[in-house]
Amino acid sequence: MVSTESHMELLAESLPDVPPYLYARSMLLSGRCEVLGLEEGRSGPSFVARELEEREDRWFCVVGRPSQGAIREAARRNRNGGEVLAAREGAPRVAKALPGWTATRVIVHLLGDAPRLPRVGEREVKPFGAPDLDAASDDLPKDLRSYLESAVRRRGALVAASLADGGRPVSFCCAEDETEGLWDIAIETLEAHRRRGHAARCASWMVAEMSRRGKEPVWAAEETNPASLRLAAKLGFVPADELVLFQPAPQPELSQNEPRPKADVAPGVRSPADVLPVIRGPAISPGHSGEVSTW
Repeated sequence: MVSTESHMELLAESLPDVPPYLYARSMLLSGRCEVLGLEEGRSGPSFVARELEEREDRWFCVVGRPSQGAIREAARRNRNGGEVLAAREGAPRVAKALPGWTATRVIVHLLGDAPRLPRVGEREVKPFGAPDLDAASDDLPKDLRSYLESAVRRRGALVAASLADGGRPVSFCCAEDETEGLWDIAIETLEAHRRRGHAARCASWMVAEMSRRGKEPVWAAEETNPASLRLAAKLGFVPADELVLFQPAPQPELSQNEPRPKADVAPGVRSPADVLPVIRGPAISPGHSGEVSTW
């Protein structure tokens, strides 16, 4: 019997370590996902990888051209619908499976031949760990605090913080998703400290640190986020590929007398009738047998 870890590793190895597969491969390598609707084809595997960690922004990746039933089931399991990230070849399948969801282009960048990363002073940026989070927790917005809590405590991701005068952390760069040779740049700066170079210095420190580990940075920015696109270009990142991000359409507010949708079904998503193979990561689903199962 092949263990769940081996299934995940073999599936990750079947995909090239290139930017479009960074997020799916990161989930597979970490074991923090379940795989739905796995199908093998001549051009490679098709499946849905759904994140298992319980958090508000939980999402899933569509690799190849899996069945619409697998896509709908992944959205149903994310009770609020979540978000879907797909390569261009899989985007039409997602659009058909989730009608009414909005689609946004995501521009994926790599660092070009002429990087323009700023130099970082000795006390301008530092690693940010659990003790730092405890000390700064009261000063952070709820969503950012929750994100850093997940990255630092549950995932053990490398996080760096850019410091303002007095040593207060005001900008954070996280390597939340990484593979053998790539890592995704995630940056957030406190609103009152934006446009002061903190994000650029924080990213520069992380690029240098991850380069020492043999990993190349990937900068993904939605086309609707011009600030992120400008910063990427300023630092010397160049477009390398595209993904498509799908999100549920905003739902109208219901009056007190109107019936509300069931909590375990995403708006506009039906539970498919076909049976799909499912592989769950054991590290996040304790007690699971490790076998490929069906539902």
